Amino acid sequence: MTNQRPRFLVYARLFRLPTVFTVMADPLAGWFAVGGGVPSWELPLLVGASACFYTSGIVFNDRFDYELDSVEHPERPLPSGAVSLKSAWLLGAALMLAALVLAALAGPVPLGVGIFLGAMIFFYNAWARRFAGLRPLVLGTCRFANFLLGMRCLPVRMWWMPATVGIYAAIINLPARRRAGDPARQQLINWLLLGAIVVDGLVVMLSPFGDWIGALLVLSLLVPAFVLDRVLAMIPDRVKAP
Repeated sequence: MTNQRPRFLVYARLFRLPTVFTVMADPLAGWFAVGGGVPSWELPLLVGASACFYTSGIVFNDRFDYELDSVEHPERPLPSGAVSLKSAWLLGAALMLAALVLAALAGPVPLGVGIFLGAMIFFYNAWARRFAGLRPLVLGTCRFANFLLGMRCLPVRMWWMPATVGIYAAIINLPARRRAGDPARQQLINWLLLGAIVVDGLVVMLSPFGDWIGALLVLSLLVPAFVLDRVLAMIPDRVKAP
């Protein structure tokens, strides 16, 4: 029992747990923006796939950034030794596979979008993240695809919906590489990430097929995201591996 709480904290920090809700909001908003769909049981699969794609990308990102984080963020799960490098590879691959399986269960179109999203995640972590000009563009494209995952189609008249989310993500990631060692900037980025849920809610409200109920359901994800962000902020970063 004594190790359960530390392990939860380790993986909560590894997955950036509060921000997971910001990506879950994308397919949820995409679903309501086109007036929902049939069968409705696909929605949990799409939201779950989104969460798995994101956490997989986060784990791979920390693995690729291991050397840099060992200097700038030694308290993080990988540099601190709380999660081994081998475990990180296996966990990232398992989450990516789970995301693709969930997308496939939702249908061929979500699977196609999921394959593209997975490819962009690998492209970002393996290469694009090294270039300041390319980084926000690729991340914005990932959020575009993540929103499209819930829409399951993209009529020309609705292109602005995922584009709005993608542009917002690209803009808030412009200063991302300059925030290392600056807690104030890190907190600002965290708040801007939570703001992505608000953008998703607004897109639903502005959609000709959306409604306030769908928008409220999307915005409700702000609650767990905010609470977890505050709780984790009050707990020291130094979590020792059991």
